[in-house]
Amino acid sequence: MNKKVIIAANNMIFTSKIMSTLDGMEAEGIKAIRSDDIFSKAHSLKPDLIIIDLNLNGIEAPSLINKLRSYGATQDIPIVCYSPMVLKEQMKAAKTAGATEVFPNSRMSSRMTKILSKYVDN
Repeated sequence: MNKKVIIAANNMIFTSKIMSTLDGMEAEGIKAIRSDDIFSKAHSLKPDLIIIDLNLNGIEAPSLINKLRSYGATQDIPIVCYSPMVLKEQMKAAKTAGATEVFPNSRMSSRMTKILSKYVDN
């Protein structure tokens, strides 16, 4: 398992689905739910992908994304975010901050394998 993905999500069902999908790709899912933890793990592990639930309690996703984009060690790591479709402004703010892709929860869930393989299977 050389590929690593940081997962910043609290929803156990969604996290389990991501972890299961990654297992099938022989990639390691690493959970982190605090901004400083996400940043430090991204900095030290240099993962192939960071997945952020924009509704994760205790983080300000656009600020975290800006911070990740401002450091050489983390600036090129793809960041995929997801959020309920009704929170369009939240999704737009993440994209503006530098998220690689932002999806509504439903699309992230229904196309999980395709989305993750884009970053992990290459």
